[in-house]
Amino acid sequence: MKIRVGVTRYASVANEIAQSMQIRPAPECKIGRGRITLIFRQTGASHWPETDRIEYALRVAAAARSILDSDSRKRVRRRVSRAVVVIYEDSTLEHGCDVRSRWQCIVPGAR
Repeated sequence: MKIRVGVTRYASVANEIAQSMQIRPAPECKIGRGRITLIFRQTGASHWPETDRIEYALRVAAAARSILDSDSRKRVRRRVSRAVVVIYEDSTLEHGCDVRSRWQCIVPGAR
């Protein structure tokens, strides 16, 4: 017997996180597979200094947990203690080549 674990996209949660942190555009938000994944595209963040990326990821994770905790949907609130994965994806054109950068931080969930 296989257990299937799905991924659900929550645009409303992503929009609330973006609004609370004044982020444009809003990140992509996926909840599933035991994690909350937030993907930020074309923000330039994958090129920031390491300490800035980590600090921002921790702030995003805290904001996400706060928003999840206050959500009216029980299935969203239940996921507040899961790990938050913050991903920055950027692409640029260098000498005619498409160069893609990806940086990922996994902020552990509460135990």
